[in-house]
Amino acid sequence: MPDDEEGQKLRQQRMQQVQLEMQKRDLLRRMLTDSAYERMTNVRLSSPELYDKVVSSLAYIAQSGKPMERISDEQLYSLLARMTGERETKIEFRRK
Repeated sequence: MPDDEEGQKLRQQRMQQVQLEMQKRDLLRRMLTDSAYERMTNVRLSSPELYDKVVSSLAYIAQSGKPMERISDEQLYSLLARMTGERETKIEFRRK
């Protein structure tokens, strides 16, 4: 019987994880434009930690209750750049 209890706990944890992920996706759908949502799905695959940071930030904004427009892809890109601390890459060509 202990194995059955462990299996039940694992199924319950998995269900909670699935529900949490569904809530995250719903939040992103409401707050982001379609192109920004696509970018976030790519971020989720490439950097799950960054994805969770952004979702947490957006959840905090949503809980503030302030009415706001949907976040565009450019605004999301800027937010991601600030969160990673990376600057936009610039390539300079120097001629001799």
